[in-house]
Amino acid sequence: MTNSGFEYLFRNSLGTNNEKKVIIMLHGYGSNEYDLFSLSKNINSNYLIISIRACIEMGGESYCWWALSIDNQMKLVMDVSQAKSSVKSLNNFIMNDLANKFKFSSNEIYLLGFSQGCMISYALSINYPKNYKKVIGMSGKIPYDIIKLNKHDDYSSHNMIISHGKYDEIIPINDGKLASDWFSENKIRNKFIETKSAHGISIEDFKILSHWIDEN
Repeated sequence: MTNSGFEYLFRNSLGTNNEKKVIIMLHGYGSNEYDLFSLSKNINSNYLIISIRACIEMGGESYCWWALSIDNQMKLVMDVSQAKSSVKSLNNFIMNDLANKFKFSSNEIYLLGFSQGCMISYALSINYPKNYKKVIGMSGKIPYDIIKLNKHDDYSSHNMIISHGKYDEIIPINDGKLASDWFSENKIRNKFIETKSAHGISIEDFKILSHWIDEN
């Protein structure tokens, strides 16, 4: 563990400060920091990449951002208190520990999250709009219980790309479309991409997302 409770992997940028982009990778439920980091070779070498391990240990090298359980109606429910704590702690870690160590500013950050990592990316971007304006959301949904949209905050510079597989049986594609609709209704710029994947990331799909980062 680090002093702040987060472990991470990183790949230094080969570029100059003038072209600096910082990709923060946030993995899904039951995975770890090595998962998304394996895709780093498909991202521009001029970008700094940091893949963070979730703060809650599940055993067997598996981690999550918050616990999930089944209620009496057999529906999956999140530990809201734990989730709110994770969002707050993760924001502090990124904006203090990582930003100070790697010398980057908030306007250089791109959150790249898969599944539960996508959900915490949405929460960070909405709850801390000055810190996270660019989001690559993959196979996730909006965690409404922990999101606080403040009408007085400025989301005009936000830009998101949402990728979701049409064959996803874990988080149905409709949840991804609803997320896109919600962002649009709240005047948050986003682009929705339907892929031919299930609940996963193909190299071909990821290259599309990587190109979006290059262009945005």
